[in-house]
Amino acid sequence: MPGFKPFKFAFVSSSEQIARTVKAFEDPELEHIEIRLSSMEEALPVARKCLADGVEVVFGGGATGRLLREQLRLPVVTIARRDIDVIRALLLARERSRKIGLTSFGGSVSGVEIMAEILDVDVRKLEFRSTPELVACITRAVEDGYSCIVGGGICKTIADSVGGKGFVVVPGDRVIQQALDEARVIAASQRRNQQEAERLRVILHSVKEGVVGIDSNGKIDLMNPVAAEMLRLDAEKVLHGPIPEALRTAGLHRVLESGEAEVDQFRRVGGVDLVISAMPFSVSEDTRAVVATFTRASRIQDLDRKLKERLYSKGFVARYRMGDLKGSCEALVKLRDKATQYAATDAAILIQGETGTGKEILAQGIHAASPRRDKPFVAVNCSALPESLLESELFGYEEGAFTGAKRGGKQGLFELAAGGTLFLDELADIAPSLQVRLLRAIEEKEIMRVGGDRIIPVDVRIVASTYKDLAQEARGGQFRADLYFRIATLKLHSVPLRERIKDIPALLESLLARYHIPETLLPLPLSAAVLSRMATHSWPGNVRELDSLAQRYAALAGMADGDGQALLLEIMEELALEAMPACAGKPTRLVVDYGVSLKERMREHEQDIIAEILRQTGDNKAEAARQLGVSVNTLWRKLRGD
Repeated sequence: MPGFKPFKFAFVSSSEQIARTVKAFEDPELEHIEIRLSSMEEALPVARKCLADGVEVVFGGGATGRLLREQLRLPVVTIARRDIDVIRALLLARERSRKIGLTSFGGSVSGVEIMAEILDVDVRKLEFRSTPELVACITRAVEDGYSCIVGGGICKTIADSVGGKGFVVVPGDRVIQQALDEARVIAASQRRNQQEAERLRVILHSVKEGVVGIDSNGKIDLMNPVAAEMLRLDAEKVLHGPIPEALRTAGLHRVLESGEAEVDQFRRVGGVDLVISAMPFSVSEDTRAVVATFTRASRIQDLDRKLKERLYSKGFVARYRMGDLKGSCEALVKLRDKATQYAATDAAILIQGETGTGKEILAQGIHAASPRRDKPFVAVNCSALPESLLESELFGYEEGAFTGAKRGGKQGLFELAAGGTLFLDELADIAPSLQVRLLRAIEEKEIMRVGGDRIIPVDVRIVASTYKDLAQEARGGQFRADLYFRIATLKLHSVPLRERIKDIPALLESLLARYHIPETLLPLPLSAAVLSRMATHSWPGNVRELDSLAQRYAALAGMADGDGQALLLEIMEELALEAMPACAGKPTRLVVDYGVSLKERMREHEQDIIAEILRQTGDNKAEAARQLGVSVNTLWRKLRGD
């Protein structure tokens, strides 16, 4: 076996004959057996010295083996004599005498009467617990005519010395082989335990947390160097002793008594602010122990800072708060209040509204106000990516899933948003096939990467947005109704700028501040004429359009000749022209087609106007109907061509 180091065994016995027999079974590739001949009284210190010198398992034969097993337990293997081995020795003794003494350490031999009856001999059982007792009982037996003594090696020596004849019970091949097999198993198990203990020691010495264990008696049985340094204790002095005063406030005794874990508890121990987690575990049915980890509060704060820096570097952080959705009109105040209430829950949220009304700011504000605020905020524009690419972005992919797949695969946005919020912008544009996968991910809270074969649990909160009427899309079959109801557990409607005209001055002031316009060139406060013009504008681009106005003003402010109000009115006229239907402002030329009726020509012109208004309102049917002065039902009939 490559790299295998033979086991180191020792045979401790008073019998050289048995020692030679055991040594003959040695397999040099598996073990090396040292022979240690000693009396029964010397056997215990000899065995202890063997173990101290690196011997992995000690063998003992007969009485010596039983004595060692009683005193040392593991790792001791007794080469026990079997009845057949005793009978074999009795047969040899019978050839010399019919009166035989049979030694028995502590009365361990049974069935002596049956053996005597079968062999037609007179057997006296000689029980002993020490060498002097053995000498005394053998001497008496020889004096009483029991001249043949059967037992271990020391029994033969004593019997021969007092005028008798000793016969050694030699264990059979099978017994010795079984003892060797048992020793190999014990030695291999000990090596595994030592490897695990060393592995645990290395782990405990390498972790940056302090680790302390207490046994069922409330005494410390484990303390790594970090814990000793953190608590300013000498590990060698406190091990196997009661909990020192410096640890009293850690609460380990309480966990030991109650059996209830205490996780992430902030406590001041030994003058240090620590985060402590103490876990009880059962040692047996009626005893338990506790292991606790100690982390400096300053380290957790440092890790939190590094994590946030990493998230910021990847852009997975909400940069906006609810207060960044600026405005004081009643509708916006209600929207912010409602969003704040929704943020406290974990339900999915659908944000509907026109483009440029701050749907993503609202989504980020919800995340920042939620219990998930310290976890990632991951956003994806569903309309900006083709179906296949969006699928791999959302769910990730395994290596080799498709041509060009990144080596080692890639995490999807669901995985990257773990514990946080996944913002699905322009959700209505997602393909039907992808809607099915998205529905399963939301319902089951698990995903499978593209090309993968394993389920990955995910814990994310879904916030979605769309400028379309998603309920209408679901009714019309363009969007899965089951996914709609999952996504729209909670609903918010962003407020278009034309419905909060009073907020425009404050918004414009905030936008102009971004472009560092000299104070002397700022058109503030706004004149009545500018305010009136802004109030009549439809603002199809909402706040984005207002930002466009601010940027144009910043670029032209130096040419305003001190009249910023006039420049604003000029820019407003440009915006108004851009917002008019495409046919507006063009000279009308009547083209007569005698095959087309007046009614058909009017219908074509009507469709052009409706199409342009829908474009301006971001396909918002309700707003388009309001601007056209018709009901939503009438608008739908005209779109169908009725």
